Amino acid sequence: MVMIPDTRVLVVGCGSIGRRHARLLTEVPQVEVLVCDTLQENLDIALREAPGSRGFLDFDEALAAGPDAVFVCTPNHLHRPMAVAALEAGCHVMCEKPIADTIENAEAIAAAAGAADTMLTVGYSLRSHAGLRRLRELVASGICGNIVGGRGMVGTYFTLMCATTPYRMTEPNALIIDYTHLLDYLGLLIGPIVRVSAESATLGELEMMPRPNLFSAILTHESGAISQFHADYIQHPQRSLAEVFGDQATLMYDFQSYELRIYHRDRPGYEVETAVTARDDIYRVQIADFLAQIHGDRVPICTAQEGVAALRAAMAAVRSAAEHRAIDV
Repeated sequence: MVMIPDTRVLVVGCGSIGRRHARLLTEVPQVEVLVCDTLQENLDIALREAPGSRGFLDFDEALAAGPDAVFVCTPNHLHRPMAVAALEAGCHVMCEKPIADTIENAEAIAAAAGAADTMLTVGYSLRSHAGLRRLRELVASGICGNIVGGRGMVGTYFTLMCATTPYRMTEPNALIIDYTHLLDYLGLLIGPIVRVSAESATLGELEMMPRPNLFSAILTHESGAISQFHADYIQHPQRSLAEVFGDQATLMYDFQSYELRIYHRDRPGYEVETAVTARDDIYRVQIADFLAQIHGDRVPICTAQEGVAALRAAMAAVRSAAEHRAIDV
């Protein structure tokens, strides 16, 4: 077990996700928390929710305070300048997903991470979810045999109901950018995504209707396996599923019921396991792993290259839906 020395962590961007990170970081006795936001209102809330933390309205001033690590939780277009500045200042970085707003900016972050003597990880928090970790264990065990496909699905009007900012109502394709989580874990479980064929639409009669509010895609993986991606801002209550299937077994995890079903080809019925993770606990695991890694072997939970790959798949899906043809990633 890696012993965690005293560590100063700066959280920049005090929206809901930044405040969650700051609050949970204050639970770690060895961590001194700094928070930064250009809006005084956001900063005040973060300081209340993360007692004992220090606040800054200017990122450069916060960086000059000498953090060991920076959590970049700002809007996507600010990820590149802030992550690169933090890396060049000698800080370890946890950059929230997606890694950036464009492929060019994502590659610039990855290049800066490669040149730094510190570590960068991309904040795909589902990698710290007990259910997804169990799925990875089972896939790695070979239980499925030859993996031939899978599915990632989320339907979540609830996200719109709980949103603290209205950007999803005006930002095109916010849906797929929000749920690059699914593209990340399908690539993680099945292998790199090499081609995408997608369609999008704005359907239904709801009070809140981002454009589009439904996105579906067929993903071709490097191995030849074919998976499905589906995300919508329509279904309520929320639903979220991850599936992997091979020629020997099928695995299905329900993120709402926390139930993992294992279907074996050579026997009737299915086995059931439970893998429960409260939302805060997902981030506690992510934070604990990050702190252990920056003081240990510096192997990130999600590399910059993996973050770029998920964004490439998302951008290919957006282009595919616009051009109505398959796009190579």
